Amino acid sequence: MNKKNIKSFEKWKTEEVRMTFGIQFVENHALMDDLCASSFPEEEKHKERIEELRIRLKRFANFWSEEDVKVFFVIPIIDIVNFYVFGKYRAFMEATFSAQIQDVKGNLCDLRGRVEFLVATGEQDPQTPFFFLNEYKPQIKAVSDPQGQLLIAMLAAQVKNNGKNLPIYGLYSIGQFWFFLILQGSSYVSSKAFDATDAEDLKQIINMLRYVKAHIEKNIA
Repeated sequence: MNKKNIKSFEKWKTEEVRMTFGIQFVENHALMDDLCASSFPEEEKHKERIEELRIRLKRFANFWSEEDVKVFFVIPIIDIVNFYVFGKYRAFMEATFSAQIQDVKGNLCDLRGRVEFLVATGEQDPQTPFFFLNEYKPQIKAVSDPQGQLLIAMLAAQVKNNGKNLPIYGLYSIGQFWFFLILQGSSYVSSKAFDATDAEDLKQIINMLRYVKAHIEKNIA
């Protein structure tokens, strides 16, 4: 068995992930059906803030830089869900982690990279990852593949979780459009595009984030 160097997360494309590691895309999956159907009572204390953020995104999405999107919309929305439970799990920003995995030819590959945002157990460093988020500029370069970059990070997380048969949830956004991914075993599924400038879509995005939080709390060791 040979060991070889592998590109960092941000240089992967979706097709490369599929071909290198035998990952299959599926059109439908029960876990995605459950995620998209998730519903939680609206929290009155957050309604006004959510609407402010929605209007802000609608006005500025086409002009914001990547950092603007992150600071002025993505993180405030994520923070409403509150992926931070002391002593159990928390959100990590710009976290670097690594894992080793065999490719389809039996080679042992080193996977390493930095992710924009993830939720995992651990206080100082990520231990068991559950959820990833990548966000990008509204006008993304044609050579970039946010799904591939997210998928390779999720695959590394699957390995890092030491054989636990847990689905890995992910999310990437391009401007106002948000896409959820779920990786389970060697298959992954993607949601439709949710438009965060649309009130109903944004409500569902938050419901789906709350579903992921509930999943994490259910599966904390």
